[in-house]
Amino acid sequence: MEENGKIKTVLCYGDSNTWGYMPETDGRFPWEERWPGILQRRLGESYRVIENGICGRTTQFDSFREKFVNGYTGAEECVLMNMPLDIVIVMLGTNDCKDFYGAEPEEIGQGLENVGKLFSQSGADVCILSPPPLKGMDRSPFRNEFGNEAEEKSRELSGIFREVSERNHWKFMDTAFMIETGTFDGIHMTKEAHRKLGYEAADWIKKEETYGK
Repeated sequence: MEENGKIKTVLCYGDSNTWGYMPETDGRFPWEERWPGILQRRLGESYRVIENGICGRTTQFDSFREKFVNGYTGAEECVLMNMPLDIVIVMLGTNDCKDFYGAEPEEIGQGLENVGKLFSQSGADVCILSPPPLKGMDRSPFRNEFGNEAEEKSRELSGIFREVSERNHWKFMDTAFMIETGTFDGIHMTKEAHRKLGYEAADWIKKEETYGK
């Protein structure tokens, strides 16, 4: 809610599932159908929701295939561009699972923790969203990009991310209990999943405002 006339700023920081990628058409969901847009509508005018998602974004890795995907350096820039931030919702980790990066789940967790700390040190309340695990990657059009071990790694992230959140006194939401990836590629969220996630994130923020941290 508004405090002393101040509109609270909520940053949604993530990858292609925050950007709103539609794999069936190689397009993008409209703003009103992406989960940050739904979050904005549910929260109302007392909040300003900032969407910052980049396809291929990792917690900490650079890529010669895609530009600007290092989520740590991106977070540093994001803080400077958007501060002061009241709430930051981080949903990363899926792209780190690609065999290309050779990262183990614990290393991905450390990368996420470093990103979260940047936002926390800026004064924002941090909420970590564990992304929905990959599924059916043997049939995915992105199977060669992700490789053979990505699906198993993605299933381990929720427990690691929960530990990271508890250690830093951040909020945590395991999205696997509310949404799953679409059947087309096993990676990206459907329109319905965006709607559910936007609703859940809004309910969490409203509850925090009502009952305190």
